[in-house]
Amino acid sequence: MDTALPENLSPGTILGPWRLTCRAGRGAYGAIYRAERVGQEAAGPVALKLSLHSREERFEREAEVLSRVRHPGIPRLLDRGEWVGGPWRVAYPYLVMDWVEGKSLDGWARAQPLSSGQVFRVLAQLSRALQAAHEAHCLHRDVKGDNVLVGPDGRVFLVDFGCGTYPEASPLTVGPLAPGTLPYRSPQSLRHQWAHRKDGASYEAGPEDDVYALGVTAYRLVTGMYPPPGTALEARQGERREVRPLRQPAHKLVPWVSPGLSALIERMLDEAPEARGRARELAEALEAEAASAGSEAEVSPKPFEAIRLESALPPKPPGRRAPVWAALAATGLVGMGTWHLSKGALHGLAGLGPLEAMKVGLANVMELAESLAAPARIEESERSGKFLAMEVPKRPFSGQRRPPCKRPATEIRGGCWVNVPGPCPNEDDGYEWNGKCFLPVASPSRPETSNYP
Repeated sequence: MDTALPENLSPGTILGPWRLTCRAGRGAYGAIYRAERVGQEAAGPVALKLSLHSREERFEREAEVLSRVRHPGIPRLLDRGEWVGGPWRVAYPYLVMDWVEGKSLDGWARAQPLSSGQVFRVLAQLSRALQAAHEAHCLHRDVKGDNVLVGPDGRVFLVDFGCGTYPEASPLTVGPLAPGTLPYRSPQSLRHQWAHRKDGASYEAGPEDDVYALGVTAYRLVTGMYPPPGTALEARQGERREVRPLRQPAHKLVPWVSPGLSALIERMLDEAPEARGRARELAEALEAEAASAGSEAEVSPKPFEAIRLESALPPKPPGRRAPVWAALAATGLVGMGTWHLSKGALHGLAGLGPLEAMKVGLANVMELAESLAAPARIEESERSGKFLAMEVPKRPFSGQRRPPCKRPATEIRGGCWVNVPGPCPNEDDGYEWNGKCFLPVASPSRPETSNYP
């Protein structure tokens, strides 16, 4: 009997009629293996999801959701069973599903310049998959780029229903909210979490929560960052409302995004659940936009030349590099090199929304800079160095670091700011205070992914 842990099974291990060929991934609750049926290897590979915990009830619920939903964009449930093994020789449930060859949505987007037409088609397919789930009275509850796969032929698959549910399902979570990923939670769910933080009353999610998460996924797909949370401050402070950055429509940040696509993303992100529309309506709207957009929607931005990463972070870069270096170093975004950013990227640093998406690793810094600067190139540092000459706001931005401020940051009006040399030269970059130019310092962002598969 195999005594290895469920996440460490070797190729060739047999689970019922299935032979593992390699491990393909791991989440908080399950390990994904590529497998094949013994004696029917010519039938092709399957995905076998093995629980990391004995008697995991979430696998029962995921299997029930998959058995109810039928759609080409959702992997079929092929088999289920138990594997007895591990150090304690207990039973671990497993599910067998269609094998999907493809990249995660985020990985697919990073591998190529996108066009509005491509995004229309991807989001339309994803909406159709959600429509099938909703019409089967099921919810996904963790729609995000990590749970969307794009195949080489452009086909889109919605995967990982580990957080999924259906009306008769027994609750498995103690607390107001079910498992999920924080940046994708709807405004109404966050308000419920705050209102019931003491009594723990469960929030009843609906299709509109999946649609909101689809909007966050779409916004991040085209801009490279999360939209500012609509209710994070209210969720922490009840009914009290404070100044926070407004969400910038996607086409305002990324010029290649068509106004039609941007409007549909804004619709999905509407604070009013009933205004977001059903998945079917969104799919039809996306398909109609794709059909009527014309050849302009197929134009992708030029290959990105925006960022140069030097081998080491200089202690004090000379000349006009200093402002950029100081701002990024203060936010904690730079730990492996010096980034040269344009006016557009610095506008994002100034706190008009991207602060919530910052400090999430160097890969996402690249996404942030790409989305804010494209299609206008990020210039070499000697040709940038402009800062926004608006007065420092009276209250900190949402996502801005609060005191105590670490050097070289300075406390101003309840927030942490980093001074950049000289006054702000014009009204397009930076914030002015006592004749000096400042940029806000980002606080650590919310996690990108959940602790649930």
